[in-house]
Amino acid sequence: MNIQQTNGIKRGLLSLSALLLLAACVDGQSDESINTEDTAGQNDDMSDETVGEDLSANTVEDDVANETEEEPVDGQNRESQTDSPGIEGMTFSVDLDEAIALFFETFGSEDINISEIQFTRDDGRYLYEFEGWDGQYAYELDIDAETGAIVKQEQDDDDDTDDTLELDGIVTPEAAMEAALEAAGSGYVEDWELEVEGGRTVFEIDIEGGADQRIDAQTGEVM
Repeated sequence: MNIQQTNGIKRGLLSLSALLLLAACVDGQSDESINTEDTAGQNDDMSDETVGEDLSANTVEDDVANETEEEPVDGQNRESQTDSPGIEGMTFSVDLDEAIALFFETFGSEDINISEIQFTRDDGRYLYEFEGWDGQYAYELDIDAETGAIVKQEQDDDDDTDDTLELDGIVTPEAAMEAALEAAGSGYVEDWELEVEGGRTVFEIDIEGGADQRIDAQTGEVM
């Protein structure tokens, strides 16, 4: 074999080596591209999962927030549900007419003369407090204005007589309180009382932060 043939073989081997090296580089780049695409796909999947988890977490938080806003506060008392701390804006399960009927029903007679009715708060409860007489006994009855429960009941021997409230056709306590507050010009109603003054049945309205007022129970006029 001469020198020219030897050189030709060497050049052929070098060319073949170069081709093999080039092919290896191309394969490596393809593998890297595939790995890059796989990694990108995994990242996209992880991002989608993260977004889904975030959305789910936000949804749960929103639901909890909505439930918290809609759920009433336990123990919320009646005063906190009104704009005024007074009783003029409150409503109760037992109104005055029902309380009067319960008084007669409790003692089993409508011949009892009611001399005084007071609406007040005692130990956290709003009460109708009755006093009455019939010439043989003196009667006292306290009624829970919200539940109608009898809180106090007394019947004592007593032949004394007293004034008698005229309860037919009187204005409502709400109307009497409204007239009293308008006349006072300020304050709120703390309690009220029905009593007899000068032969007339009168609402005595106790106003906190303003002047107390007396309202004619028959006409609703300020006295």
